[in-house]
Amino acid sequence: MAHTVKKLAKISGLSIRTLRFYDEIGLLKPAYYGDNNYRYYEEEQLLMLQQILFYRELRFPLNDIQRIISSDNFNKIDALISHKQVLVESLDRTRKLIKTIDQTILHLRGKITMRDEELFVGFAHKFAFDSYVTAFAPGNEQMLDQYFASDLIMFNYTMSKQLDLNDLKSLLPVVHKIFKDLKSEVKDVTMEDDRIAFRIEQNAIFTKHKPEGVQIRLDAMNLYKLESGKVKEWKIWVNMTEI
Repeated sequence: MAHTVKKLAKISGLSIRTLRFYDEIGLLKPAYYGDNNYRYYEEEQLLMLQQILFYRELRFPLNDIQRIISSDNFNKIDALISHKQVLVESLDRTRKLIKTIDQTILHLRGKITMRDEELFVGFAHKFAFDSYVTAFAPGNEQMLDQYFASDLIMFNYTMSKQLDLNDLKSLLPVVHKIFKDLKSEVKDVTMEDDRIAFRIEQNAIFTKHKPEGVQIRLDAMNLYKLESGKVKEWKIWVNMTEI
């Protein structure tokens, strides 16, 4: 079933003007134009618009979205799985913050006593969360340019190897393939002047790299040094142990 731009605007919540703009810049072209020059959209365009809106929800710039969805290796299902992972992690963090609010209210009313560290459960510096979790998902490589300086110095103490930004980008497919099943949680975030340090715990079952069924815990300690709002230096210590 084909939809006019007016109908698509109604069901998507976007304005007609926005849909016309997406057509003009080549982000979302109609399936075809009618004899009256009306735009008509079919299921393929609706699915692509959904992708665009997911990326917009994650605050991706339009030019980055256009580059991602027009890539030869863009896959809708993979992208949806990636969107879901980000949203689930965000939801989990939101639930923890709501719980912290509820407990703090009870604490202020004298009904419970919270430990000092419990006041900060659920908080994680957005940079740490985005850079370590989201940036390594397929299609999100541009977040490295957003957060990392072009002359980045990265030292991985696990490999005892110094890398630069291009090294990091080239390793992304390998990193994602190995760690795609990780369930991660950022903990112990501290920030002081131009430095951010945080620890991340990750658990996974490695079936390709370890005997079947063996559970692995990955603990990573990260230290960033910022310069002009971007990461200038990144040091990471990683420890993997069997559970």
